[in-house]
Amino acid sequence: MSDEPANTRQFLLMIILAFWVAAFGYSILFFFGTEVGNDVPMAGLSNVVGFLGWQGVAAMFAFASFGIGRSFSKDSGIRRVSGLPLGFAVALFLVVSAMFVFG
Repeated sequence: MSDEPANTRQFLLMIILAFWVAAFGYSILFFFGTEVGNDVPMAGLSNVVGFLGWQGVAAMFAFASFGIGRSFSKDSGIRRVSGLPLGFAVALFLVVSAMFVFG
């Protein structure tokens, strides 16, 4: 019974990670799955805006998983896994920023 709060936090972390995977995956599907006609100028921009919007949602779940993961012990594997989504968000931000600066 003494492990009940840890189990609740672990279950909440699993739920948040599942939502992060869903938002991250949907952003990729949105980017590649939307058909764009050539008759409207800058029609492909809607794919990029939708992709970045869903990545913003995924980043919110990444921050939430990182925050919950900080409550576990430092040598715990759960704590390391909870930081992966935030690492993906930071890496994506750096890549998009580099594309704007050097592109």
